[in-house]
Amino acid sequence: MALILSNCASYRAAWNSGWTEKEANDSIMIVRETPSTLGWKRLRYFSTLHPECKPYFARMGTPDCIAESTRARQHYLIVYYLDRRQAFSFRNNTRAVSQPIEVAGPFPITRKEYRLLHALKQSYDRAVRSR
Repeated sequence: MALILSNCASYRAAWNSGWTEKEANDSIMIVRETPSTLGWKRLRYFSTLHPECKPYFARMGTPDCIAESTRARQHYLIVYYLDRRQAFSFRNNTRAVSQPIEVAGPFPITRKEYRLLHALKQSYDRAVRSR
């Protein structure tokens, strides 16, 4: 019975990740655990799919925002740390998932990016407080 339940859980997780991936592609997302945001769910999924990245997030902490994009067989996850005004890029080949993730950065966040991301974060925080 446990085998059947674990298979259902894996199937459900895979289905949910596909559903959230469609929403996440070419999007900037706020990352908050509570209440759980799409950005949080995508970051958790990414860390599960690529466990070699978990030490990075343990060391650097949870980013404020992420952005995802897939172009020409390359999947990109950009993580933004607003307090540090830094971004990091994670890249992997979508057809060779077993290949290691390429990490680049830190990159400075431009003033324009910072203003946009900071405004998005403030807007989200106000919406959550008003609930």
